[in-house]
Amino acid sequence: MNKETLKEKLELNIAAKNKIIKEIYNGEELSFDEVYSQYIEFGERLRQYVRDTSVILYDAIKSGKKVLFEGAQGTLLDIDYGTYPYVTSSHPISGGVCIGAGIGPTMVSNAIGVCKAYTTRVGKGPFPTELFDEMGDHIREKGFEYGTTTGRARRCGWLDLVILKYAVRISGLTSLAITKLDTLSGIDKIKVCVGYELDGNVIDYFPASLDDLERCKPIYKEFDGWDSSVEKAKTFDDLHENAKKYLRFIEEYTDTRISIVSVGPNRSQTIVVNKY
Repeated sequence: MNKETLKEKLELNIAAKNKIIKEIYNGEELSFDEVYSQYIEFGERLRQYVRDTSVILYDAIKSGKKVLFEGAQGTLLDIDYGTYPYVTSSHPISGGVCIGAGIGPTMVSNAIGVCKAYTTRVGKGPFPTELFDEMGDHIREKGFEYGTTTGRARRCGWLDLVILKYAVRISGLTSLAITKLDTLSGIDKIKVCVGYELDGNVIDYFPASLDDLERCKPIYKEFDGWDSSVEKAKTFDDLHENAKKYLRFIEEYTDTRISIVSVGPNRSQTIVVNKY
């Protein structure tokens, strides 16, 4: 975009904003000349950093360098494969890396899925394992399940392995990172969802229809809990035996190995289980 085109667009933008500032807020209007000169200065300072990042990434990968992509949000917020309309506007699944970064799918060698030891959700949408009792409150408070920016309380429930298995399939996950295992410490009996009851039938897959999902009732498998000793664990073997049984079942159900286990908020409380 040349300077003249930029100037024309900025003039229209400033005019629209000044109308709002004057008519609604009765405030002082913006000076076009001041804003324009400031933006031109910013542009000149940033010019040297503007590059086609897809080329940089391609060259780095082809030369054998390690490139790490980090996703945000979760599988069920994917605009196509999530619980539409309760979704985001993009693709947080692993395939979104190719779309967002401009690289081909053959350049992604591993996909690690990050999952809490229980399930949470923000906002509306069906949530089969959601807990509305004291246990749900306990998990929320102990795990500090509140929005970082908004402070909004997250909905909490038992780990839904049906959803996790769906995430493994949709994203082609090669391993799992299970976080906040310590949040479940001290709970006598811990449940995980291993299937749904839908209209009297038992299913073990995530339904494509939102209407069907809203009618699903969770089928649970129960595990004995563990104490707070997991927070001091430095290796997988250091974990309480019941915690190891819990994690091994997750691996077995999803047919996906666990490569990382988090037992606390500190970096030193991250256990690397396998090389990935």
